[in-house]
Amino acid sequence: MVKMKHPHAAFIVALLAGAMTACTGQPNADQQAGEPAAASQLQQMEPVELVIYSSSGWTPEAFNEKFGDALRAKFPQHQIKYIQSTNGAGYQDLITAGQPIDMIWESVAKFPSILQYNIQYDMTELIKKHNVDTSRMEPTMLDAMRTISGGKLYALPVVNNTLSLYYNKDLFDKFGLAYPTDGMTWDQVLDLNKQLTRVDGGIQYVGLGISQGHFFDINPLSLSKMDPNTLMPTIYNDKWKTLFEIYSKMAEASGYKEKIQELQGIPGVTNFVKKKDTAMVAALANMHMTQDMSEVNWDVVRYPVFKDAPNSNPQSYPTYFGVSSISKHQDQAMDMIKYLVSDEFQLAVARSGTLPVIQSSSVIGAFAQDAKFKDKNVKSALYSSFAPIAVQTIYDSAVSSAYGKKLVPFSLGQMDVNTLLRTSEEEAAKTIESMKVK
Repeated sequence: MVKMKHPHAAFIVALLAGAMTACTGQPNADQQAGEPAAASQLQQMEPVELVIYSSSGWTPEAFNEKFGDALRAKFPQHQIKYIQSTNGAGYQDLITAGQPIDMIWESVAKFPSILQYNIQYDMTELIKKHNVDTSRMEPTMLDAMRTISGGKLYALPVVNNTLSLYYNKDLFDKFGLAYPTDGMTWDQVLDLNKQLTRVDGGIQYVGLGISQGHFFDINPLSLSKMDPNTLMPTIYNDKWKTLFEIYSKMAEASGYKEKIQELQGIPGVTNFVKKKDTAMVAALANMHMTQDMSEVNWDVVRYPVFKDAPNSNPQSYPTYFGVSSISKHQDQAMDMIKYLVSDEFQLAVARSGTLPVIQSSSVIGAFAQDAKFKDKNVKSALYSSFAPIAVQTIYDSAVSSAYGKKLVPFSLGQMDVNTLLRTSEEEAAKTIESMKVK
């Protein structure tokens, strides 16, 4: 035990289409997934109120758009209550107040943090009881949860994310360069960065920006930030050095260091989306759904690979739903999760442009069909395989801050890579120690 200091109309269209299929006597989604044709167990259960919680801070509107509206349409006999995480409404606050929580949902990075509250529940038997076929799911996501759960299954993946490389077509056109393509190496992208980092019309443009946290969190080398057995940082090794050296190589472009000094930081999503002075950005593959990209003439390609590892795809970055140990309605909650991982819901997920978690060819083939950005190369994020998800711990967020603290002086050439690794290791070790129970 440790102590911390401390979007879619397309869903409904697809779901209605599924209902029409059922009315015409065609096989329904569950049957197509190899599940029995018997009526859902939930339909025979007493109507209840199910409370859903996440530390994400999502507004009720955002939750409803992504999950809530579809759940209420599928299960009208139940009341679904979503509690938004706010100051005074964290896990410990709700548990202390005796607030029921039936289902929890968190990203893979956040899920370990809930273990300190002891409301996780091994769903293995419920999964068998409700006949959920986990073999249809992306295996790295299940492996990651089993690692977090100590071999158990505290939750199942429902939606996914990963990394992609976005580019501003107008800037490539402006400087007369060919657009990026799928399968580029970091060396090729860094070469483009040199060609695109220049001053024009009094504006300092740079070729490449990075979403810093995600660059480390979902790295294709599957590097964990710390050893879960020794509770020590892992940063002082050659693989971490390889990642950090991408920053120093970016800054070799003439004018790039001036941009860092101007920002007192590394160019990232804001520079690409709002300032439009950054030609490419390595960021989450759903950035076009979470940022207002209406004024950017953008497209996207696969995340760069290392030259000596051409299959080094990034990790997946799933969001999981789990049944709470304090729920009095675990069967009803499990049946809802069964629906969230069904072909029916996953088809709606895919059609809307969100990455699904099941490997059905019909679901994958429908990706982004209903999305307004379907003419973009968004299917590039459908990697044939993902790197194994790095071991996650409750300390990762704080350790990430320690690892990133010296990026600016390092990129400016004021610190060599070995000094960066050593000082970051020392900072992270102090952070971990301060978080432990005394």
